[in-house]
Amino acid sequence: MRRMIILGFALGALIVAFFIFAQITGTFITPTVLRTLLAPFGILAPLALIAMLAGVLVIPIVPAVIFQIGAGLIFGPWLGLVSALVADFLGASTGFLLARYWGKALLTRFLSPEAQTQLANLTARMSWRVVIVLRLLPGPVYPFVSFAAGYSSLHFLHFTIASLIGVFPGLLLLVVAGDLVESSPVLAFAIVAFLLIGLALLSSLLNRKQSKP
Repeated sequence: MRRMIILGFALGALIVAFFIFAQITGTFITPTVLRTLLAPFGILAPLALIAMLAGVLVIPIVPAVIFQIGAGLIFGPWLGLVSALVADFLGASTGFLLARYWGKALLTRFLSPEAQTQLANLTARMSWRVVIVLRLLPGPVYPFVSFAAGYSSLHFLHFTIASLIGVFPGLLLLVVAGDLVESSPVLAFAIVAFLLIGLALLSSLLNRKQSKP
């Protein structure tokens, strides 16, 4: 467990260093630019992308969607999807284990009072069903779900399975959109738009059902 936590911090340090470098060099991070930046890694490029994506799922410096679309653009639909799923597992697990084994005292130092209140409210109603519903929504709420699950009594295995189930539809569409972004950019844009609208509506519907007695 401690190795996983140390790995989480290492990933965070890697991603911070990566984006500091990008900012200093004036590089605007897009899926296309990401492909150029990963080219020197050669056969290790999938591992580099996994590390970077897992890092932003713990420390959301930039939108994770850039890397998820980039996975499809760089590696194609199959390897891209596998890379995105592995990164999601690592990022979610790291956030969960940080909260569970390092305690609230560590993470709350970096959260505003408002964020702490939101996290406490989320923790109080956390379950594997809630994880699935919240994972359907892409965006900066991702690490809060991992932290809240770690604070709660939810079992780690139940959390990771629910997390993967929830993110799979979105990841699949984003990776496919990345694979199409150069050959069919209009179709790729339509897929992303459909994803954002469709998953938001689905998550809202499931959340309403979940809240009913």
